[in-house]
Amino acid sequence: MRGAPLLWIFITLCTSCQAQTAVDFVYESNGLENDTVNVIQNASYLDHFFQRLRDVRNGGGGKVAILHIGDSHIQGDYLTQPIRAHLQNDFGNAGRGLIVAGKVAGTNEGYNIRTSSDVEWRSKRCVHPQNPLPIGVGGITISTSQPGKLFIGMADPEIDYSFNTVTLFYENDSLSFDFVLRDSASRQLAIIRSVADEQGPYYQRTRLPGRFDNVQLQLIKARDSQSKATIFGVSLENDNAGILYHSIGVNGAKFKHYNAAPLFAKQTAALHPELIIVSMGTNEALDYPYLDQNFSDHLNELIGSLQQYNPEAQFILTTPPPAFRRKKMHNPGLESIRESIIQFAVENGYAFWDVYKILGGYDGAVLLKEQGLMKPDGIHFTKEGYKYQADLFYRALSKGYNDYVFQLRP
Repeated sequence: MRGAPLLWIFITLCTSCQAQTAVDFVYESNGLENDTVNVIQNASYLDHFFQRLRDVRNGGGGKVAILHIGDSHIQGDYLTQPIRAHLQNDFGNAGRGLIVAGKVAGTNEGYNIRTSSDVEWRSKRCVHPQNPLPIGVGGITISTSQPGKLFIGMADPEIDYSFNTVTLFYENDSLSFDFVLRDSASRQLAIIRSVADEQGPYYQRTRLPGRFDNVQLQLIKARDSQSKATIFGVSLENDNAGILYHSIGVNGAKFKHYNAAPLFAKQTAALHPELIIVSMGTNEALDYPYLDQNFSDHLNELIGSLQQYNPEAQFILTTPPPAFRRKKMHNPGLESIRESIIQFAVENGYAFWDVYKILGGYDGAVLLKEQGLMKPDGIHFTKEGYKYQADLFYRALSKGYNDYVFQLRP
């Protein structure tokens, strides 16, 4: 990383019995963050979540599902995959979690997955509400009228994301195709049938007879009435105890776009998230000086609907990271959006992570760009820049977790 002073930051642990439960996390700093303020604010609100992590780390078994919702900072998974990897390294790898077929939809997808198809698909991102296709849990929908195959494979060079359980989110009315799941040798693994119930549940969970790195979803027209397949996303899991870290990101997304999709929050319930992280606001800030005066209402509506369908989940809201307006200009819209998010979190008792402040705001954006951690557009980050933010987030989360653990010691 160019021009970056190297610091090694440790979470030091006492030698009590709690040390086996606490987390040692080491990361390479670029020297831009303020580690003193790099904390999850109101972390005590997360005590139940921290206890669930502690139970899993102590060998109590089970899975802990986390859902991270955002915009283009999330869609490519360069921010969320390092967070996923850190959590799974410390608490166990329960699978890759939710994916969408971004390439098939004509957009970018998570860098450690591969999707393709032998038929043409229509697609919709939630940022285009005028498109008649419905939006579900993935924020991106694909639909086809042609029987064919959809290929999904794992491509992470470092982590084993093979799976033996597939949850398919799809439109399952009487007009929809059935699906046959096959392995790379075209051997049948399972069948997912559509039903006549047009009210849902819009997903089906299927267990496979072994673990696989890839799977084919063959679209089958079994009845004359079947004429389409509409897919909202696929969740891939294994039998391990540990973390399922689902990420949902859509380029250009704002809070109001997810609100305009009636199935979105409803379908998140099938993921059973115990923690929901919401990382948006960059695109709203780009509208400066014409900021949406209803932004706080959109924020309240999204969190409220997610809470409605996930009443046991806890929340972390994050502020948008430092960025520029018109590639190099200061953007006061970021400060305004940041203040609204923090005010909402404080008033409602949620936890929040202020990455804008942690990285120095506008001055931090200048330094990030100078160090090659930000792309020329002044909004998005390089792979190294996203990993840096991921490390900072996990540093803050592990601080809160370790504080909780040490409070329990005799």
